[in-house]
Amino acid sequence: MKVFLRCLRRWPAAVALGLMIALAGTGVAAADPLPDLPAIDEPPPDGGQQGGGHQGGSDFPCPGGGMGREMRVGEIKEFIAWHESRQGLSGDPKVYVDTEGHPTVGIGFNLDRRDAPEKLAGVGADYDDVRAGRTTLTQMQITMLFEGDLAAALAAARRVVPQFESLSMARQAALVDMVFNLGPTGVAQFQQMLAAIARGGYEDAAQSMINSAWARQVGKRALEDATMMSQGLTCRPEPLPVPPPPVSPDIPGLDPGASGGGANGGTSYPGDVTTYQPDWGPGPSEHYTCTAGVEVYYNGHWVSKVDVECA
Repeated sequence: MKVFLRCLRRWPAAVALGLMIALAGTGVAAADPLPDLPAIDEPPPDGGQQGGGHQGGSDFPCPGGGMGREMRVGEIKEFIAWHESRQGLSGDPKVYVDTEGHPTVGIGFNLDRRDAPEKLAGVGADYDDVRAGRTTLTQMQITMLFEGDLAAALAAARRVVPQFESLSMARQAALVDMVFNLGPTGVAQFQQMLAAIARGGYEDAAQSMINSAWARQVGKRALEDATMMSQGLTCRPEPLPVPPPPVSPDIPGLDPGASGGGANGGTSYPGDVTTYQPDWGPGPSEHYTCTAGVEVYYNGHWVSKVDVECA
């Protein structure tokens, strides 16, 4: 099964948010300091500027010893999933009403969006039955919907932020999370943030995120994204690697001898569903040609692929 998605998509929840962003994020940032975030590490002492040879990251000490490190693809997807669903990567198999009043299922999949019937049909689900609560989604269906939307958000972030490829994975994660939440049009309105990123002023970019109407609405999500933008690396414990399965001929970057997790772009979902996206990594990718390919491995077989082509 292949699902082909265009990046000219709509994020319905972003419509209301986008209207609210006309906005502190586009003006001059206030002088308020970046709020403390107990769940996220302190910003680096250099103010978030490039350095340390980390593709836009910064060398900084972690609490308890050690230095910050790059995020892995699986960590980024889990980070965004917890912002979109009460169950993280497990998602919500049955429809519920989100905080904006939209019927939602899976990992933040808004059933009011125009393409919802098409996308649900693409993963073998009946839109009317799902929306009415008569049927639930499988983990495979939840994964496919989320991976498709996430790949579209990644492609849109690459389009909206010209410097995207040169940023560390943590900063890329913050931007993709914003696009997933606001849509590319909403993120494009953060003019001050984008200008700060262009000159390498990551602390200024983080501050403009904090001072926006979006931050006042979504709270902790914005604070976490801003802190990741500021520090550029993470001090989170190393996740368990995702062992690579037999190589699919469609994945040019998957190394069968590597340990998964970061280099292979592996993400482990519940229910023994694993996805691989090796073309997403820190710095420019030789495999990136405006198409994001995500392969899905389940029950000992390659079973599905998501391709997202830039418009």
